[in-house]
Amino acid sequence: LEAARKFQTMKGERRIVSILFCDVKGSTSMAEKLDPEEWAEIMNQAFEYLISPIYTYEGTLARLMGDSILAFFGAPIGHEDDAQRAIMAGLKIVRDIQPFKEKINQKYNLDFDVRVGINTGLVVVGGVGSDMFMEYTALGDAINIAARMEQTAPPSTVQIGEDTYKQAIDHFDFKEHGHIQVKGKSEPVKAYLVLNRKDSPSDGRKA
Repeated sequence: LEAARKFQTMKGERRIVSILFCDVKGSTSMAEKLDPEEWAEIMNQAFEYLISPIYTYEGTLARLMGDSILAFFGAPIGHEDDAQRAIMAGLKIVRDIQPFKEKINQKYNLDFDVRVGINTGLVVVGGVGSDMFMEYTALGDAINIAARMEQTAPPSTVQIGEDTYKQAIDHFDFKEHGHIQVKGKSEPVKAYLVLNRKDSPSDGRKA
């Protein structure tokens, strides 16, 4: 009991991180239509498609929730191209899960789909918790924007914030997706949908 009372404040470090959220759209209504064991089996299989791309591109799976995941690219291990890695992971998620999605929708008459949101920015990362449980997480405005990117992304898409866009502009094709209102911000933030990876990324120099 004494150990449980020892709450440890976050001792983290400031880092630029690309944050990826991915969730199953409309999972609550779908779960209501199925037996709990059926839904658990579907989600266990779905998580394989959500998690594997994170490791493929050397990201960190920070949290596994009932119908979603949170991952970091840039902490605790950083790469020069973490924004690109996060986008590639997101594209792989929505691409690879398509056959599984179609199978589930046909079998159970559901509208099963996923969406990905990514944002890049300065956060404080580190462990937070107690002697009983410790979680590696991030704190900062950038993570709130990443969550909104995911919440407002159309199904089967990867939506990113402007800071991620600036770091990856030479490597992918994008479509502007308007401005997204974020709680706590007076001005909406710009959002982009990732269309595909460019065959021959430019080097960023103007002609």
